[in-house]
Amino acid sequence: MSERRGRYRPLFVLAGLLAGLLAGVTLVRRLDVVEVIGGSMAPALLPGDRLLVESLSYARRRPRPGEVVITRDPRQPERELIKRVESSHGDLLDLRGDAPDRSADSRAFGAVPAADVRWRAVVRYWPPRRIGPIAGQPDRA
Repeated sequence: MSERRGRYRPLFVLAGLLAGLLAGVTLVRRLDVVEVIGGSMAPALLPGDRLLVESLSYARRRPRPGEVVITRDPRQPERELIKRVESSHGDLLDLRGDAPDRSADSRAFGAVPAADVRWRAVVRYWPPRRIGPIAGQPDRA
């Protein structure tokens, strides 16, 4: 009887490997890294900061006030902006830079559709002296 069970073991191992590979590919498509270029989010984010961003949260819920997000620039669709969610009104979000004098944000182009927000900044991983969570992020429930 144990010989019969042993015949199917490679199939279970193969099925497990395929499931793990599929989960890994799905996870990788939900994570990315970005580099902060401008100073619109200073002092929380500075030029040269590198961030891990994820998109899984927004597949399940809307962006929340206080979260740092990446969205398409309404004025130049080929460009992305990193901003903080100030508030939300229905399906529209008011996005602001932390440094108003250096930020093109909802004050200039108006509220953006929540569906245009693709990524949530999770953590800064570079430079080493600044590694950690993004300042001002709300507590997660």
